[in-house]
Amino acid sequence: MSEKEAFELWKELSPGSAFGAGLKQYAGHIWIPTHSNIKNALMRINKLEKKSDSVVKKFLATIRRGLITEEPHDPPSEILNTFYTHLVIEGINEKHIMSLAEQSLNFLGVQEDLWDKKWPVEFQIFSSQACDGAKSLIETIKKKCKRKEVKQALTAVQKRLDVWKKNTAFVKLKRNDFTEIYPILKKRSKGLGRKNTYRATIKDLYDYIETPEEMEKLALSWIDEELPTFKKVLQKIAKRYKCKTTVEDIEKAIEKNQYVAPKTLVKTITSLRKALQKLADAEWVKITPKYDVRVIETPDYLVPFLPTAAMQTFNTLTKPFCLYFATTDTKASPSTALPDVAQTTIHEEYGHCVNFLNSYTTGKPRIIEIIGSSLDTPITEGISFYRELESLKTFRRILTRGAHNKIERDVIKEIEKHCTLEEFYEGLEFIVMQWRMVRFLRALSDVRINLEKQTFPQFIEWAHKKTGLTRKLIYDQTIHFQENPGYAPCYSMFGQKLRQMQTQAVKKGFTQKEFNTFVASAGFPARSIFEERIKKKFKL
Repeated sequence: MSEKEAFELWKELSPGSAFGAGLKQYAGHIWIPTHSNIKNALMRINKLEKKSDSVVKKFLATIRRGLITEEPHDPPSEILNTFYTHLVIEGINEKHIMSLAEQSLNFLGVQEDLWDKKWPVEFQIFSSQACDGAKSLIETIKKKCKRKEVKQALTAVQKRLDVWKKNTAFVKLKRNDFTEIYPILKKRSKGLGRKNTYRATIKDLYDYIETPEEMEKLALSWIDEELPTFKKVLQKIAKRYKCKTTVEDIEKAIEKNQYVAPKTLVKTITSLRKALQKLADAEWVKITPKYDVRVIETPDYLVPFLPTAAMQTFNTLTKPFCLYFATTDTKASPSTALPDVAQTTIHEEYGHCVNFLNSYTTGKPRIIEIIGSSLDTPITEGISFYRELESLKTFRRILTRGAHNKIERDVIKEIEKHCTLEEFYEGLEFIVMQWRMVRFLRALSDVRINLEKQTFPQFIEWAHKKTGLTRKLIYDQTIHFQENPGYAPCYSMFGQKLRQMQTQAVKKGFTQKEFNTFVASAGFPARSIFEERIKKKFKL
């Protein structure tokens, strides 16, 4: 009974998510967070917790944390996400758009007390970008609407977003990129003001088993452990292309020799994934027959939030499908070399998409474990993070032993449209190792910046000197994680634990594919519960 009540509470408080999950009756609705509504929701959570098991209690903790956390970028981001979800699922439904517009005005209106606080410059930037993104999306929708009153209502929301931006963001941004924002941060970054709430926040939202200090220590140890290998990879590629061993020069050399033009990126991904999917299903994880993934170019209004690529699920509870966003805007960080394209596809599709769609269509998790919450983040990001390393192992075997079947030959054929298999492998090795550095740095940045051990610019300078990665790459791949404390360490914390558990399971006689298929199909309970289930299943 408590699980059913928690599900009902989730639908009530997150109607946009419920609609995105396929529940049509929640179309056109936004929950209005008045003080009275928040108070009542917290009382219901407290009452529910008393009769709930650990799975439901940890789910309720994520809802409570969301209710008590107030930052200026959250309201415009919620509007952006809600309108976007409606646009993707049903296109232009003017009745629902009108309802969303009217409720958006109330939604923003009841949160104007956020204007009273002087926010850190990072939050001002996030708020500015969220307002701009929401306005841009609304403009796209407005142009497709026919009814005058709907257009007027959307214009009213845009104007209210301008007012929100004026009162929460005292930075003037034109390009919204690294060259403009980083100098501002160097002058004005002083801390995020989360120092006293950080530990409780990341425990509630992501169920971290590690303390912040342990996370920092682990991430730093992983950098120290893998940095020598990363440097050897740089030296090997530098020798091939006769360039310097800096990350910048290696990137330029790989891009020059294995170039994928941004305008052909979506087409290249579409072609490559046809071969890679068969390889993934044969080698890494069994893929559900109901696998439905659609590759699209990242819309302009989402580029600031998705600098390289991302995926998103829809119709979770009905006929689930995923969108795979490929960013092509050169002001961001698009994939412009074949190894980068392959790594991104492996991460987004054969990590995330398989994980979500397998759980929705082939696994048997409880509904509370698949409806979507921050608890799914460490699980799915950890799976995707480790999948990259597994793919590297597969391609190394194919390179050294040759293709043994049609699946492997088809993959090679697709690769050799662009370069030799050996060049591709060396490039992939660089990309995977570089991203491992990035994910370890994300974990470090989350802890250090939120605990105010370093400002964001101080961290970037330290990370650049430590790893040799470019300041722009570090900035692009860490800045927006600061909007959601605790998200950034998810990749490496569970990904490295997964690596350890899989090794133990294989030693006990289970195959890599058996282990991965169970993990990818078991839904998203809190991480501590999930790890115990894995240990029990594979007798670890």
